[in-house]
Amino acid sequence: MSTEKQDQKQRKTRERKQLQERRFIIVSTAILLLVGATILWILNSQGIIRGSWSGILLIIFTVAGIIIGLFQWLYPISSPPPPQTQPHAAAVAATPAPQIIVHMPPTAPAPSLPAPGERATYRGIVGVPPPTDPRTIQQRQKAVQDIYSRLLRQDLTAIALTGIAGVGKSTLAALVYRYAEEQRCVGSGIFTAESLWLNVDSSVTMADLAGNLFEALHQPMPDFANLSLQNQALALFNALNAAEDARLIIFDQFENLLDWQSGHALADRPGVGEWIDAINSQPCRCRILLTTRLWPQGTREYPPTYMQEYFVRGLEVDEGIELLRKLGVEADEQGLRTVVERCAGHAFALTLLASLLRNRHLSLATFFQDPTYAQLWSGNIARNLLDYIYKQQLDADQRRLLFAFSIYREPAPLHAAQAIVEESEAVSKVQSDLDALLSQHLLQAAGEGNYQLHAIVANYAQGHFIEGDERANRAALLAAHVKAAQYYLQQSETHYPPPEKRQHMSDMEPLIEAVWQYCQAEQWQEAYGLMEDNSIYRNLKNWGGDAILLELYTLLLPPEKWQAERLQAAHIYNNLGVLCRALGRMQQAREYIERALRIYEKEGDRVDESWSLNHLGRVYSQIGNKEQAREYYEQALGICQEEGDRLGEATALNNLGWVCNALGQTAQEQKYYEQALSIFREIGDRGGEGSTLNNLGRVLNDLGQHAKAQEYYEQALDIFRETNNRRGEGWTLSNLGKTYYAWGQLDEAHTYLDRALRMRREVDRRGAGRTLNNLGAV
Repeated sequence: MSTEKQDQKQRKTRERKQLQERRFIIVSTAILLLVGATILWILNSQGIIRGSWSGILLIIFTVAGIIIGLFQWLYPISSPPPPQTQPHAAAVAATPAPQIIVHMPPTAPAPSLPAPGERATYRGIVGVPPPTDPRTIQQRQKAVQDIYSRLLRQDLTAIALTGIAGVGKSTLAALVYRYAEEQRCVGSGIFTAESLWLNVDSSVTMADLAGNLFEALHQPMPDFANLSLQNQALALFNALNAAEDARLIIFDQFENLLDWQSGHALADRPGVGEWIDAINSQPCRCRILLTTRLWPQGTREYPPTYMQEYFVRGLEVDEGIELLRKLGVEADEQGLRTVVERCAGHAFALTLLASLLRNRHLSLATFFQDPTYAQLWSGNIARNLLDYIYKQQLDADQRRLLFAFSIYREPAPLHAAQAIVEESEAVSKVQSDLDALLSQHLLQAAGEGNYQLHAIVANYAQGHFIEGDERANRAALLAAHVKAAQYYLQQSETHYPPPEKRQHMSDMEPLIEAVWQYCQAEQWQEAYGLMEDNSIYRNLKNWGGDAILLELYTLLLPPEKWQAERLQAAHIYNNLGVLCRALGRMQQAREYIERALRIYEKEGDRVDESWSLNHLGRVYSQIGNKEQAREYYEQALGICQEEGDRLGEATALNNLGWVCNALGQTAQEQKYYEQALSIFREIGDRGGEGSTLNNLGRVLNDLGQHAKAQEYYEQALDIFRETNNRRGEGWTLSNLGKTYYAWGQLDEAHTYLDRALRMRREVDRRGAGRTLNNLGAV
């Protein structure tokens, strides 16, 4: 709790106590006066007290008591209502827990925190729930109240709403959100803070989840770069559990963080699996609601304990009937009931059926009587509804357009779909086809002139482009992905900067999508060549695109499926290892690099062998095995010197300097860096020169030679700006900020660190965490 909140709470407590004391005094005075009047009356009636003065006192006491009592009754002095009571985290934590162990060190040191008010390194994902207007959305009161009552239980932390696409998971979560807010506003339930809705898309990371939650809780975010994955999860869980006010937190489309085959967190989302373990293993003050197509699995196969699954089935019969009526379907009760039961209450299927009836001007009775619709009611009604609409409602041009949109994984404009169809049509006809798909709810507008299919429609369309011939349909699908790749290449050439002017990740978006499309088309050689020819690996590494690169290179696995050359395979494994190390997946990194190393050794490629040794050394250095790292660096250095690879030699010297830094061997560290700097300048490697200048600046800073350190940093900054290395530029700005701080020039330090933070948030999340920590110290 912040100091301001503590002061406010103490002030309210004092005011309430003073008002209560004042009320007690007034009431007591009135009672005493009335009691006195009663005693006088008794004494006077018994003749014990005589005289007019006793009668006067009796009248005064009685009138005064009555007036004071009436005043308190008519104008009560009341204290403010006491704060709503809620179960304390400690009371919740006292609930006996099953024997499930999350591997988090109980005695782990408290994580370092940035200064209060500083924003951590993350992308904002706070969103707005989907519409819940009762005029068009079925309210599902039974399910909403069931989920809400479960969320109030002390033996539950999270609920995962699971189910097939289109069944209405997000809408149901939005209804729970609204209900929870209604209860909170009237002072009912355990939630005393506003509910939070987070949109989880395919690029969300653990840092995004943590950053948004810490901001909502008004707590500084720990430096996740200095925490193990288990301690990251522990820090986030503890923040939720120690929150002053309990709140409901909803993560929509959480499946974007999960592997579709296993349900485990994606390999490039470190920390997510550990956090899933945490919320499943112990109670929490806040409550979590997830929407996901599959059950989330943590790092271990624990049974559902404090996280429970709620399988979202279709609408109840009464709810489905009500939805159909809202959508304009007019029929008797039995006919509507039959529809709902046949499609198992699938909300999207009901919407499609209503669209079918509306567009064909059919009554439900006619729909049932016509034998051509009989097959709609056999098997899976949702798929059969799509069958009928696809085959009977859409003409050939509309089916081609639907298929074309299904090829793109991102929202795409109309001309992108036309590039797949490759048939000239009148503009009016194309627009008419587009409107038809939109009106059938087969296509959804994504904004800015882009469109995207509902997931179940996209999968359906790709499997039904050529009916009755699976092989021909597969060939058409592969050919369409090739056309999509060519579309993106043309977009890159005509609407995006040329290679020498690319400065941001967005400049390469069409190339990234072209690589993905070539992989879907099973033309992996073209995808690999495109990445090499456009230096996608080098550029995205400089711009913070490690997760994107990991996805693209993973699509090339295994290299044997496309008869990749052995050295190509080694190159892929080597780059995958570097990416996994950058994303904190050390075990995978080691395995990939060792594969590459074995190939290079067998092929006799000594130069690339040395590079793999350098990368393997960095893995061991990062996990704390400095001596093993030194051995690999020294092997790499020896090979480079034998082969005359000056670049590799300078790199190995730089890496050896880092090891010496960790071992406290400052003099040897400086010597290695100076040798590396000399080589980089000799061969004209500007990037290596800038990195080494940064390293030397750090050594000189440690030795107290701040002026010389600043000189090196300024040189490095010029180089990184010249070569458009934004990651290096952010690193150098941060180092300059630390130098000014060491000099005591706090304003300058703050300026440089703030600039570094803005840049590193874009391209280097882990580095941004360290910069934010430095800013907290200024």
